[in-house]
Amino acid sequence: MNNMRMLWEQHGAWTRMAISSIVFGSPDEEFVINRLLQNPVDFANTLKIFYGDKAALKFSDLLKSHLVIAAQIVKASKAGDTKSAAEAEKNGMRMRMQ
Repeated sequence: MNNMRMLWEQHGAWTRMAISSIVFGSPDEEFVINRLLQNPVDFANTLKIFYGDKAALKFSDLLKSHLVIAAQIVKASKAGDTKSAAEAEKNGMRMRMQ
C-alpha cells in the first residue's frame, strides 16, 4: 500500500516538474520527462504482483500514453499551435474510448 502511495506522489511531483520544465524551457526538460516516463514502469512492477503481467502492462501503456499526449498538448499550447493541441487532445479522447 505504501509503495502505491509513493508512486502516486512521485507521479504528481514529476508531472508538475515536467509541465514546468516544458513551459519555462528548462535545461532539465529531457531528464524530467524521462524520469516521469519511468513511473508507468514502476507502477507495472508493483501492480503485476497483484494483477498479473497483462493487466500491469496495460496500465503502464495507458499511463505512458496519457503522459505523452499531455506533454504534446502542453508543448503545442506553449507554441500557440491550437491545431496541434486540439489534435493531441482528440488522440487522447480516442485512446480513452478504446
